Amino acid sequence: MNANPPDPAPSDEPSPFFAPKSTNRRKSTLGIVGLVVTTAAALTGRWLLAASAAAHAPKAVEPLPVSVRVLPVVEEVVSSGLRYSGVAKELRKAELSFRVSGTVTYLHQVAAPGDRLRDVHEGDTLAKGTVIARLDPDDYGRERGQAAERLVTARARLAQAKANTEQAQIDLRRNEQLARRNSLSVSELDNARTNLKGMTATEEAAEGDVASARIGLEQAEANLRYCSLAVPFDRSTVAARLIDNNERMTPNQRTFTIVDISSVVIAFNVPDTLVGRLAIGQEVEVTTDALTGQRFVGVMHKIASSADSRTRTYPIEVRVDAPKGLRPGMVATVVFRKETRAYLLPLTSVAAGPSARSLMVYRVEDEGGKSVVREVPMAFDDVLDNKVAIRMGAVDGLHSGDRVVATGVHRLRDGQAVRVVE
Repeated sequence: MNANPPDPAPSDEPSPFFAPKSTNRRKSTLGIVGLVVTTAAALTGRWLLAASAAAHAPKAVEPLPVSVRVLPVVEEVVSSGLRYSGVAKELRKAELSFRVSGTVTYLHQVAAPGDRLRDVHEGDTLAKGTVIARLDPDDYGRERGQAAERLVTARARLAQAKANTEQAQIDLRRNEQLARRNSLSVSELDNARTNLKGMTATEEAAEGDVASARIGLEQAEANLRYCSLAVPFDRSTVAARLIDNNERMTPNQRTFTIVDISSVVIAFNVPDTLVGRLAIGQEVEVTTDALTGQRFVGVMHKIASSADSRTRTYPIEVRVDAPKGLRPGMVATVVFRKETRAYLLPLTSVAAGPSARSLMVYRVEDEGGKSVVREVPMAFDDVLDNKVAIRMGAVDGLHSGDRVVATGVHRLRDGQAVRVVE
């Protein structure tokens, strides 16, 4: 039979697994104290390290002021105007032709290179009255001589008729005296009266012949003059030559085109909103792309009294009296200038404002001995080339004399310190 083993004898040593309660409590207290001390020491060390690092760290450097260019807000003269373009044309133009027929025997000669002479042609400039061409005058010279002879003969017949009339008057007075003394018959007196009437009629016919012969002579002399063509303008330029020597010409056949380019005319149309402000003789500015950099003074030459029925605009002509290279056919621009005064700033000085449709500029101000920029709201009236005409007068806006940043406004902020470059 199995018997229960005997209980072990009690021992005085403590069990390693089951310590007394007083011993466990003491060990726990000591662990907590050690943890607190260790944590405090760590925190103290970190604080000392941070303080040491802060003491040896470099101090923060204040950023350098931004360099900016500024412009003063000053009033300027603004020149603007309306521009109209048109083709320049000659002031006057003449188509020359002979009024009689004939053969060309002469063309005007002009100097050519090599001390030679040549026939006149396009581009030559001639003085007024220069004979540019001539027909063979022989036939017309003979006609003039014949007409002169007919006039002499008619005048002789007229003189004879006048003498016969005077004699008939004398005979009639004598016969009337004889008739009063009954020394002459009535029939003889009537014959004297009839004879006087006949002589008077013959004299009147002779006077008509003289007048006709005189007209014939004048016409013959005119035909002789019509054999020559002379230029009509003070400064005539040959635009076209259509004849040659020995060519047979008919009356009114075109021979030369002569233009007067001592002045040129620019024609264009203006609306009714402008025509009322124009006046004959008013000076305007004229330019052309063909002569870069040159400007001409033109005057109002013609202003239509009524509008064109299709375009409802008014035809205008401007005359340039000293063209100096401005020739017919060139496109010229007429500028009606108007000068005003405005405060201008470059577009590069304008920045977007805080709201969607607002604009602003940066004004340079002195604060505490430093130059800083401040945002100023801005409104404008017009844009002229690369500048804006700003609106003045607002209490919190710009004023005359303010200094405004001209460029680089995108990198600025309100209150930022700047270094001014005038």
